[in-house]
Amino acid sequence: MNEIFDETNEQIVIAKEQTDNKKQTVVAKESLTTVKEGGATVSVKQIGHIVEALAPTHLAESWDNVGLMVGQQQTEVTGILTALDVTDEVVEEAIAKGCNLIVSHHPLIFKGLKQVTDDTALGRLVYKLISHKIAVYSAHTNLDIASGGLNDLAAAQIGLGQVTGLEKVHEEGLYKIVVFVPTTHTDAVLNAMGDAGAGHIGNYSHCTFHSEGTGTFLPLEGTHPYIGAVGEITKVAENRLETIVPKAQLATVLDAMKEAHPYEEVAYEVYRLAEPAQVATIGRLGVLADTLSWEAFVELIKAAFPQGRARFGGAKVAAITNVALCTGSGAEFIKAAAKAGAQAYVTGDVKYHDMQLAKELGILVADVGHFGTEVGASSLLAAHIEMKLREQSITTIPVHISETQKDFFFA
Repeated sequence: MNEIFDETNEQIVIAKEQTDNKKQTVVAKESLTTVKEGGATVSVKQIGHIVEALAPTHLAESWDNVGLMVGQQQTEVTGILTALDVTDEVVEEAIAKGCNLIVSHHPLIFKGLKQVTDDTALGRLVYKLISHKIAVYSAHTNLDIASGGLNDLAAAQIGLGQVTGLEKVHEEGLYKIVVFVPTTHTDAVLNAMGDAGAGHIGNYSHCTFHSEGTGTFLPLEGTHPYIGAVGEITKVAENRLETIVPKAQLATVLDAMKEAHPYEEVAYEVYRLAEPAQVATIGRLGVLADTLSWEAFVELIKAAFPQGRARFGGAKVAAITNVALCTGSGAEFIKAAAKAGAQAYVTGDVKYHDMQLAKELGILVADVGHFGTEVGASSLLAAHIEMKLREQSITTIPVHISETQKDFFFA
């Protein structure tokens, strides 16, 4: 019996998930690798899962476009190129380096495409990618918002401590899933659920708890039990496996769990947790190790973002300890930074009247540029992908950071 409860433990749904009666063999989790003659392979879909472990897609803003932009999910990956933007130069670099997957921060396709022709620059780019069988996967605001994502990287570049979120963008409830699994299949189900997005606590994924027990059942006529025989009570050594999952990923995790579970009817329960809720934030607020003058802070930022075209404005604050930041276009959060007690704010794409507002609020603003604050995404993504591949002892897929990506401002 599969049950779903709300936070008061009042039963709100009782449903049985009937699976294929012919399912009598184990369907294990989708492994990171597929073994074929010549060694293990990794698909575009599996690299997408790796990226989503760092930047879950449910964190993306509602107006954003993230995930696979171009390509086929099951394509075998021969090489990966990471970049801030997907430009013609980056695509040519991918071709030259033998990479058939580009992982970018900025989405290649942001608004709906009505045509893919050579009449527009984007159309020509998409056509070239398809012609050369190069896939594109983008992680945008989900990478900005994610714990350990781009804003946390920027905070580390500045050297901030005691880092917290700057502005809440959305709050999402958490659910607990409890599933009863034969001890022989606990790892397969655990990994399938974790790969689908369950068990995220801070910078840790696949967080679960299990306890041992005995499950009993009597298969009735017409059933095809994986263990036991029709008409006989069967006792099985099982684990009670527990984990948490955000609401947005609940259905996906349940599907993955059922797919990996050997039973034709899976016993599980779902509970909505009253506390804690997941709070997603954009931007960060932190504390410098030492209080700096505005002149010293200017030099710190120039050194922290060497590829940025730094401009400084607003107020010349005498003593700076608390610093806020938002990578990319973050002028809209100047007020939030000042309200949070920051003496300085680091972002990009700041306009003249934004600096006027900063001066009125008594906060220094460092405009390091959109490229300057976000080019680190390519290094962040590459390091994460390489780490996850190494964990699976995969060393045959090269991961490159783009050498052709450039700021669109050149003077």
